This record gives sequence, structure tokens and C-alpha cells, in this order.
Amino acid sequence: MNTHFSVSTVAYSGHPIELALDSLARIGVKNIELALIQGAIYGLTEDDVSIENANEIKQLLDQRNMQCTSLAAHCHMTIANCDEQLYKRVQLTHLLDCPRLILYAPRDGSLFEFQQHAKRAISFAESVNVKILIENVGDTKPYMLNDSNDFIPVLQQFDSSALGINFDPGNLASHRPNHDLLNETLRSVDHVEHIHIKDLVLNKDSYEFCSIGKGICHYTEFFSLTCDKALPFYSLELPFALIRNTDGSTYLKPKDELLTIAEIESRLIESIFACKSEPVPFANIG
Repeated sequence: MNTHFSVSTVAYSGHPIELALDSLARIGVKNIELALIQGAIYGLTEDDVSIENANEIKQLLDQRNMQCTSLAAHCHMTIANCDEQLYKRVQLTHLLDCPRLILYAPRDGSLFEFQQHAKRAISFAESVNVKILIENVGDTKPYMLNDSNDFIPVLQQFDSSALGINFDPGNLASHRPNHDLLNETLRSVDHVEHIHIKDLVLNKDSYEFCSIGKGICHYTEFFSLTCDKALPFYSLELPFALIRNTDGSTYLKPKDELLTIAEIESRLIESIFACKSEPVPFANIG
């Protein structure tokens, strides 16, 4: 099995984490991206992003011989609270024996201001070898990391080895809908340390997330064109319960519309194959 990728637990939003991990184990996934993303996980609050919760999840992973390869922990981070919010998330990432933390930078200040105000947290990340990966947004509003033209300027502004970029083509699709998504993703390969593989379809005035290769992000072409190239580590991030409006706002579907565990497994298997990876044989593929 290709071990150069992980699968995000966000696909199972609305289902207990134990069932999500059991399901991922059934289809042969060992590398997990843990999603503690406010707004994408039903009922998740800042209180749930806790040491206690991280320790419990680490035990669940250990019991299943799984490892957490990234923690996605987006929240409402501001210049005023970024050091506290980031420090806690670095701490949880370290407790999970995880090398990567993925989140958005504050929107109310510059990248320079963020680094100045979060010095303690960034220094802590350096000391425990956690990489803080700043992700591009999907909400149409101006940001420090809008598209591939910002890769080099952002990297040049980083003042710590603990900082890097996570590129999300699915976010760019809604953030800058007129961009060439295939070219943007190809350009990311030489500049970013992690890629979120996320696909989506446009249905009237909103985007819905789908299996990899079924949407507008040109992943079939991307993986074909890069088959002989060393890619950054990537995670299949498939937030099936999330709807993103074309204005950038998001909401979760009613819980009675959630996919079943079996339906999620089927879509994940389909997505893994679309990325040219080979899951452990599964009795009822398709």
C-alpha cells in the first residue's frame, strides 16, 4: 500500500470517532489526518480541542496500529489570540506524535504580525519538530495566501523553519473560481509541504464535496502528469457533510442526510484508487 498519503476523519463528520477509525482500518488506511475543524465537525467547540481529547484519540489510534500524520485544527484565530490558540494546537499535535499541524492564519493582520504575536507557539513548534502549515482559504475574501502566485512571497516571509504551506486545490476552486486549477496544483508541488486532495462539484449556488476525480479539480490529469515525480505528502480530505456557498459561507447538512459508514467507505475507496494508490484488498469494492 502507498504510505505517502493519509485520509482525513472529516469524511465521517457526524459519526463517532471510534466508528470512523474502525471504518478506515477496514479499508486498509493506516495514516490518519485528524480533523478538529470548527464548522466542519458537528458540535465541535474550542473545549473539545483539548489535551484530554487528544490523549483519548491517541489511545484509539494505537489500539488500531494507526498513526496521525497531520492534525487539521482550523478555528477563529486572530492576532490577539493566535499565540494561545496556536500553542495549544502545537501541543496537541505533539501529543499525537504527529509531524504536521494545518490551519488558517489570522485574517485581521499580516503574516509578519502573525509571526510576531505567535512567537512563543512557533518557537515551541520548532522545539518539538512540529511543522505549522498555513492553508489557503476557500471563501473568496482576500487572504495572505490566495493562489500559487503567493507561494514564493509567503515562503520568503516565513521567519521559522517550523512554518510551511499546505495547498488545497478544492479551496482554491471556490476561492478563485476562474483560476486554472490543474496548473495551480502542478505549480504547488515544488513549493508546498502538504496537499489536501479535495474535490467538489458546483450545484447552482453552492459547492458539494464528492469523491476524488468526480469533480472540477482535474485530479486525474494531475496524478497522470506527476506519476514520475515525488509529490509532497498529501491527505484525502473529503468533507461530505459540508456545503460551501459560492459566496464562501459554509454550513453542515442536516444529520438525517449524513452518508452511512458503508457509503463513506465506498467513496473513500473510489478516491484512493483515483489517486493511483492501492488500498488493502476489500471484499465489496464498488
